[in-house]
Parts: sequence; structure tokens; C-alpha cells
Amino acid sequence: MTVAEPPRDLPTREDPVETLATATRIGFLGDTHGDLEHVLRVSRTMAARGIDTLVVLGDFGFIWPRENTGNILNKLSKRLADRGQSLFFVDGNHEDFGRLLRFPIGADGLRWIRPNLAHIPRGYRTRLVSGRTLAAMGGANSVDVALRQEGYSWWAEEAIMDADLVALGDDPADILIGHDAPMNLPTLDRRLAETDELWPEAGREYAAAGRAIFHRGFIQVQPKLYLGGHYHLFIDDTVAYGTGETRFVARVVILDKNGSKDTISQAILDVGTLELTFFGRDASAPAAPPTPDTSLNNAG
Repeated sequence: MTVAEPPRDLPTREDPVETLATATRIGFLGDTHGDLEHVLRVSRTMAARGIDTLVVLGDFGFIWPRENTGNILNKLSKRLADRGQSLFFVDGNHEDFGRLLRFPIGADGLRWIRPNLAHIPRGYRTRLVSGRTLAAMGGANSVDVALRQEGYSWWAEEAIMDADLVALGDDPADILIGHDAPMNLPTLDRRLAETDELWPEAGREYAAAGRAIFHRGFIQVQPKLYLGGHYHLFIDDTVAYGTGETRFVARVVILDKNGSKDTISQAILDVGTLELTFFGRDASAPAAPPTPDTSLNNAG
């Protein structure tokens, strides 16, 4: 697949596009699963608060086996451009990697799908306008892999590989964004234990293996803040990892998925202070999320 010239009514790369490196505030979305209505409603909510840079935390889902993929991407690009917005996404486990990976990575390290739509590859790093560093590690293993068809609803490239961890490197980053979650996350671990019986053992083992390799990357980076999706839950835990000289404390935030005006599936990040403001999809005021677990949990 080549990147065709955009239609005249779409923005071009020459148009001013706020990037991850220039934004003072970034709007984050949990899994969007190709839900155009949801993304456009969140876009409107973010625009009303002056947010021009959006990031989807995996399962973007707009690059998927369907005949009208190009038209949907064009419509999304145009509507975002009308609001002066650009959208970036890390890959999740529900992307058509056969199509996605055919788009080339540009000199800026991003895989541009449209002039204001870009994929953030695994291992990508940038320095934000605040001086904070940001790293990315998309990907996750599908717990429902047995129910999916390879090349149609499942792609082996969803899995994080050792080469991805090499690309990520072991330099610390202030912020890590991705799709999966680190190990030893109390709220998530409790919820997963409640639903284990819903999935075949092989699927649970495959998903756990994916989470374990993501955790290795998380430990490499030692972020102060991690933002992810994947689990269709809202979680806000602060956890201490490691011991002695290797000990670090991370705030781990998981955003919920698309489809509901009430779930906490979006947040605005101040890139200087690392403060987060959570919103309902159509909220004109901040949502009132469940009280986060701010106790310091120790994880090995």
C-alpha cells in the first residue's frame, strides 16, 4: 500500500499541525475500535477545551479489513482538520497490521496515515515542549485469540517482541504510552481474577505472556506516568516497583473504551506538571471518576 495524495479538501503536511513535541496539553483516548461517532464527539469535547493534539492508546481500529477504510480515514482527517486537530495512535491488538505496517515511517519517526493522522511505532521517543520525555510501546496479546481468524480479525504482529524492547531502549522516560499494562497492578489484577473463567486457559496464558513482555519494557523505561488502554476499565493506581537502587514509583492510568458517554475513556495531560483531568465523552465539565487507589503499592 502506498500513501496516495490526499484529496483537495483534506489538510496537507504543509498545513500547521500541532505535534506531540509542541503540544502543552495532550488529549488521550482509550480504545476507539473504529467508532467514528465516538471519536468525533470526543474531538468536539477536547476542542472546546483548547486541545489540538489527540492520542489513542491502542485499538484505534480505523485501519481494518473493510471496503470503505480509505473513505472513513478521509472523513476523520477532514473533521479533525476542521477543528485544527491532529490525532496520533499507538497500535493495540485489534489493528490490521497487514495494512498498517505498509505505511512508511517518516524521518520524524512517525508512520503518517493521513496528513494529520499518524501511528506512533513501538520504541518511538520524543522530548515534549516542557522538556519531559515520552516513549511509546504499543501492542498486546489477544485473550480471545482462539475466536479470531488470522489475517482477518487477528494478526501475529500484535505481539510485542524482543526487537521492540531493543528499539525502546533502557533510558528512563517521564511518560510511557502504550496499550497493555505492567504486572503487579492491584486494581487490574483483582478485576482480571474475577473474569478469568470467561476465557480458555490457552488464551489467558497467551495474554499473560504479552503482558509480561510489556512489563519488561515498562521496567526498562521506569516512567513516572504510564497511560494505556486494552482492558476496557478505568484504573488509576500508584505503584512502587523494584527495590533499592532500582526502585521507582509510577502512576499507572488505564482508560476505558469507546461507546459510552459515562465511562472515563479520555483524559487531558498537562505535559509540564503531568497532571491529568478526566472527562466523560460529552462532558462540558470534568467527570467525577471513582476515587483512585493512591496508596503506594509495592511490586517486585
